[in-house]
Amino acid sequence: MVNILMSKTTLVIFYSEGQPNDAALDLSANYQMVRDAAEDEVDAIEAYTPSRLKAEGYGDFVKEYDNEGLVRNNPGMSKIGFCAWRPLILLLQLNKVNDGDVVAYRDCNISKYPKLADYDDFAKITRNLLGLCGFDIFVPHHHSAIQNSALTKTNVLRELGEDHPFSYSAPALTANLIVLRKSPVSIQFLNEWLEACQNEEWINGEQYGDLTSDFSHSTSEQALMNVILANWIRNRTHNIPYLFPRVYLQGSRDIHRIYLYQDLSHLGLLDQVRYKLAPPKIYQLELSMRGLLKYISDFALFFLAKKKYQLIKFIKKFYKSDNLRFEYIKLKNRIGKA
Repeated sequence: MVNILMSKTTLVIFYSEGQPNDAALDLSANYQMVRDAAEDEVDAIEAYTPSRLKAEGYGDFVKEYDNEGLVRNNPGMSKIGFCAWRPLILLLQLNKVNDGDVVAYRDCNISKYPKLADYDDFAKITRNLLGLCGFDIFVPHHHSAIQNSALTKTNVLRELGEDHPFSYSAPALTANLIVLRKSPVSIQFLNEWLEACQNEEWINGEQYGDLTSDFSHSTSEQALMNVILANWIRNRTHNIPYLFPRVYLQGSRDIHRIYLYQDLSHLGLLDQVRYKLAPPKIYQLELSMRGLLKYISDFALFFLAKKKYQLIKFIKKFYKSDNLRFEYIKLKNRIGKA
């Protein structure tokens, strides 16, 4: 069994550099702000750029498109492959870390969203989020009640989502924060997402067939992620909780203001007799128990480690020994004080 308190946390970010390296917005200054804010909160920071991916042979994932089309709310995305790189850089990083280690992606446009500069207790929070959703993958619900159909092209819903009503009505998730614990579960998820991003008619901004009546705009690779996770919930892939991910963040980006998603109506589209017969609150409690117990266990272990660290730190002032010093360093790393 992996001891999550001994695992490492790597922050992965992506930033465009602007001309002459790419045709997107220059976020280089934002990258430095992330490093300043996060370097003491995680074990490592890995940064990817379009020029780096091109140099490493992944240019197809950041290619420039002439037309943003239905991805109209984020026109710059058309200049960096409609963000097909997102599952790629996470998969590249997971391949570098040990089983049980945590890899977290976060957007870095701090100039536009100042909350993205907040990294206080980031490593602990990412573990807590994994515990809350009871799975090796965490992405938050959108902070407002938006369905997949509003942000996803209909051809994606028909083909990738198998035209199932649940694919249309599942709550939209947001990809500005993605937390993964390395395991066969998270690796399979990224491989499925990466493959979907390589389907030209799914990832681009072109329209293929009629759109749903509530369609607003395409979120491209994020929409593909949402439909894949809706498929997983519907098919109980890896026994993913029905309530996954359960959590949304205030304004979609405030990691210190975490709330439980309350609208369970989309689950009525699944053939689950328990849901149709049981009151929603009881059903929510039953399905969330695994994640809740894991969260309590993780928190208790962290609390005990922290108290032991404080005790040894006090004793070290009066008594010197190599064993005590070794235990002090081990606990210091475990609770993120390194």
